[in-house]
Amino acid sequence: MPTGWIPPERPHPRAPGPSTTAASSRRRDRRPVPVVLQVDCTGVYVAPVTLRRRLEAVLLADRLDHALAQGTLPETDVLLALRAERLARARTRTELARSVGRLLRVAAEPQHGLTRAPSMAVLERVRESHDALEELVDHLLAPVPVSARGVALVRLLLRDGSGPLFRYESREDLTSQVRLAIAALDPGQGWPD
Repeated sequence: MPTGWIPPERPHPRAPGPSTTAASSRRRDRRPVPVVLQVDCTGVYVAPVTLRRRLEAVLLADRLDHALAQGTLPETDVLLALRAERLARARTRTELARSVGRLLRVAAEPQHGLTRAPSMAVLERVRESHDALEELVDHLLAPVPVSARGVALVRLLLRDGSGPLFRYESREDLTSQVRLAIAALDPGQGWPD
């Protein structure tokens, strides 16, 4: 038997085998495509989550937040489902809680400069709604699941330049808006008994 000879049943360890070809390695590297369940009048079906849809959900965040805040169910649209998932994340909730906390801290300072007021919020209203805003922070930071609708309401409240938080002329009551968002954070709210 010649030296270095390897029987054909056992290929040489350094010899390329059929499983190491480029085509098979590409097949192996493919990950399953994430999906979301959608519900419409025809029933329940699976919709793939593509990179394009994820990008669309980011670009259309404000519009999707408005739809979620108005009570549109996330499972009716892939983009709504993706946005709802992002809103319900602990990171998003923590960022919103920090924003509310900053408002509360600045409003509590006796000598606040205009440069310190976050986005020129109406600090008098923040002081009047102090207890409700603290409760909102507690709900956002609670280690329990929350409704994406509630988080969308909080985000819109903090971003709406024409709302009661930023405009003296707004006739809406900040405390009632905050209480509405707190109630909407409960994922069981609106379920049939």
